[in-house]
Amino acid sequence: MREERNQANIQSYNNLMETLNSLFYNHLLTWRQQEMAMTFIFFLLQNRIPIPSSCIRTFVDFLIHDDIVLRKIAEKGIATFCRIQKPPRIYLEKTLDEILQRPVNVDQCHPGDRDDNLWITINDYKPPKTQNEWEETCFLDKSFHGYYKWPKIIKYPMNKRERYTKENMPEDVAVLYERFIDKSFINKFIQFMILDEEGGGINFDFYRFRMFKGLFRNFGLALVDSFMDDLYILIRDKTKKQEGSHRVAAEIVAGMIRGSKHWTLDM
Repeated sequence: MREERNQANIQSYNNLMETLNSLFYNHLLTWRQQEMAMTFIFFLLQNRIPIPSSCIRTFVDFLIHDDIVLRKIAEKGIATFCRIQKPPRIYLEKTLDEILQRPVNVDQCHPGDRDDNLWITINDYKPPKTQNEWEETCFLDKSFHGYYKWPKIIKYPMNKRERYTKENMPEDVAVLYERFIDKSFINKFIQFMILDEEGGGINFDFYRFRMFKGLFRNFGLALVDSFMDDLYILIRDKTKKQEGSHRVAAEIVAGMIRGSKHWTLDM
């Protein structure tokens, strides 16, 4: 009974998303109504049910729409898609003895700096030289670990992610990949981004940064090559649009840097 109800809810959700998405293509909605429909779809996005590919295509297409409000909503939607689609982390569980490769007494409590917690400080950090060393290095995101005492088992994410390739790329992921390796699409998108805040202040757009971060995290160097030529042009721009060009370049580079967190050393 519960399974049937769940399936009915999923079907209703998909029907609603497809119905809202189809409204954009009957040419009956005004821009204001399109903004409302886009907002409804954006608020319905969630990571428990696959998003229909048609909705993703609409959001990508609206990145170069004439209406700035629709472009802004589309950017937020793409950032959300990237977060939903990001490859899962690989977690490891090890004892402190296994991490340090020597026996350590974790039962006693001695607050402060000690030989067994020196390895988590910046001063003692030694950069890995090979990919295997990089993947095996333990980076803790819990700042309280080790100051008083160590847990018996330490769970931490491995410096490695599963990566999308053309052979194993799902349809909803391929929609984003195919558009963002299209240089003509990227060039048109960048020109719209430059003009977005031409009449007001030039502000760094956090949502756009999150979008680029997600794209570079999910697709790696495949997108870097698509953006590099435009980046050089944006950075060297000395026309009256240079403030907008430099802002867009900063958003792209910031997303590239943050998105490269789980790239391999070779990348």
